[in-house]
Amino acid sequence: MVELMAVKDYAQQIAEAIATVVKIDIEIADHNLVRIAGTGRYHKGVGQSMDRQGYIYKEVLRTGHQFVIETPGNHPLCAPCKARGNCSEKYEVVSPINVNGKAVGAIGLICFTEVQAKLIEENQHSYLIFLTKMAETIALKLKEQEYLAGLVSANHYLNSIIDCLEEGLLTVDLDGSVLHFNQAAKGLFGSLLTPRSNLKTLLSEQIVADILKVARDRDEIVEREVHIDTKKNRVRMVLRATPIDGEDGVKSIAVVLRSFDEITRIANRLALQDASYTIRDILGVSEAMCQIRERAKIVAASISTVLIRGESGTGKEMLARSIHNLSPRQHGTFMAINCTAIPESLLESELFGYEEGAFTGARKGGKIGKIELASKGTLFLDEIGDMPLFLQAKILRVLQERQIERIGGTTPIPVDVRVIAATHRNLEDMMAKGEFREDLYYRINVIPMDIKPLRDRKEDLAILCEHFVKDYNQRLNKNVQFLSDGFRQRLQEYMWPGNVRELQNVIEYAMNLTEGATLIEEHLSSRLKQNSMYDDLGSFNLEKIERETILRCFQNCEPGVRGKERAAKALGIGLATLYRKLARYNIE
Repeated sequence: MVELMAVKDYAQQIAEAIATVVKIDIEIADHNLVRIAGTGRYHKGVGQSMDRQGYIYKEVLRTGHQFVIETPGNHPLCAPCKARGNCSEKYEVVSPINVNGKAVGAIGLICFTEVQAKLIEENQHSYLIFLTKMAETIALKLKEQEYLAGLVSANHYLNSIIDCLEEGLLTVDLDGSVLHFNQAAKGLFGSLLTPRSNLKTLLSEQIVADILKVARDRDEIVEREVHIDTKKNRVRMVLRATPIDGEDGVKSIAVVLRSFDEITRIANRLALQDASYTIRDILGVSEAMCQIRERAKIVAASISTVLIRGESGTGKEMLARSIHNLSPRQHGTFMAINCTAIPESLLESELFGYEEGAFTGARKGGKIGKIELASKGTLFLDEIGDMPLFLQAKILRVLQERQIERIGGTTPIPVDVRVIAATHRNLEDMMAKGEFREDLYYRINVIPMDIKPLRDRKEDLAILCEHFVKDYNQRLNKNVQFLSDGFRQRLQEYMWPGNVRELQNVIEYAMNLTEGATLIEEHLSSRLKQNSMYDDLGSFNLEKIERETILRCFQNCEPGVRGKERAAKALGIGLATLYRKLARYNIE
């Protein structure tokens, strides 16, 4: 709370004004009985303590009530005073200065002549009201001072919070003149940024024009990529401008500048929440899987491109993430792009981004591509064999020159990414047919890694089943502990066209059906129970097995898109992969 001493100059002005009008001396004390204002003989004592003679004031401060002393020196309250019986004061009126119901000081009218005393006595009621009003005036000034002090404190606190922000923050008026900025913004612009400096001296004319547009449209929010030249280097930032509403409309604009690297770190942190795979997550006791784990540990430290090959469902993305998480780039972004899941017409803009106005429907401010977002991290190109030829050429440039150009852009943007590619297709055959670029093949096939299909490493079935059973025990609130011999035998006999993903699907299906602690043959899906296609050696043609498996699965699903979705889930493959296989095997 603000002390009365804080308004002593104002209190002195009030005292002098009263004394001039009523021709009587005025004395004002704070709650510590320090005289903060006085006229006449009390003027010299301003700033001194009244503790030894201010007995009336003590009582006023204690009770919060007004006192009238008609016989100073003889009044009971004057008993402790040394001047008792010989007091020079003839009449005294003292009123409390109350703030929020508490006496924080007192103001007194002191008469030293009989004429003054008689005047007060005859007009006592009027003087009491007058003195009360003067006390209220001082109290209001004290409240005002307290309010202003609160505003200053709140403003200081708000500035401290704003200065803690890592983002640069500026507010500007509708002409672009700077009203306020935080320390982060000052660090970006240096001496160019001062109160009342203009945005035109800080940013390009086009960016400034875009920022000022938000004042005309309250719903408008501008987001732009900008480059700011600091004393140390050129910083890439994302700028966001939003209108600040006042009582009569938009009065100013807030401009926030966030580091592009910080946005990338946030994206990476969110991406890793559900995908923090490690080498230990690549399960298998087979020699092939042991070699994969050992090679992954070695190649993780490199910056060279990796090509992971394997059928759908073998765990190519898990291996890619494991390599990334073990590499020096583990704190950077792991950006996964499935080249078959994104329509060809959108894939280029997803990968490379675009500038504003690059094509009809392009977002204002353009869009940052996935390759840029992966800078300082790893770019995973899944199913690269399905990438269109024209995009293969652009990916080749990324690998050779380590830079990209956005759609509609003219300025090369440097990128620092490690590329890991994956495919289930025979790239050598595709090169022979002219469907895959030979130069790109040699660029991505620097470190080849092949994941064998599950049918060629059935010794891994046990550890994989154990892992999936443990996982679904938690997810489905089950308590499965055992697999029957018949159940295991069926798994061993099956050829697993969908690989590990299909095995996971089979275990989940069985765990949903069981009510006990053991999985038995009855808990298997029909495609594993009816395994007659493998009864003779002539049936072990992989494509034939896969085609017949898909056909049998379709017989149990309804027609249309929903049926295909169910079939893809049952087969343990993605919907895009299913469509490719339908076309490949000419299945209507």
